[in-house]
Amino acid sequence: MVQGGYQPYVVPDACTTWIDMRLVPPATTAKAEMIVQDAIERAQQEVPGIQGAYRITGDRPPIERDPGSPLLAALSKTVEQTTGAPAQVSYFTGYTDTAVIAGTRSNHNCMSYGPGSLALAHKPNEWVPRDDIQRVEAVLTDLLLSLSGLA
Repeated sequence: MVQGGYQPYVVPDACTTWIDMRLVPPATTAKAEMIVQDAIERAQQEVPGIQGAYRITGDRPPIERDPGSPLLAALSKTVEQTTGAPAQVSYFTGYTDTAVIAGTRSNHNCMSYGPGSLALAHKPNEWVPRDDIQRVEAVLTDLLLSLSGLA
């Protein structure tokens, strides 16, 4: 997001830019800082008198999936038993509450599983099909019953 100026017909004397970098392995905060600092230095060389600075407002580490996770194995088994189809396990290159928990608690036995389409996520008129919600409810109910020994 970029903000600057006070009228559309006046060239702004300053602007503020927000960049949301969601790091995925092997990216690191240090590498992201190098990219931003390099961009500022190149801009300062190309545009006389320009100045730039940055401030990190959220530093969340990239989280790698643990293929040996017992929770992943239990969820995959439950998905297949409940839906009759094998679980589709993939990477998500965004950042979720699951990644925040995994990163702050150093627990990579976390994952996200839910309804909806990433193509519709965080967009105007976002929606989720009812059948998708019911599928997830059934899988999570069966998973909890299985993990608690009540199934």
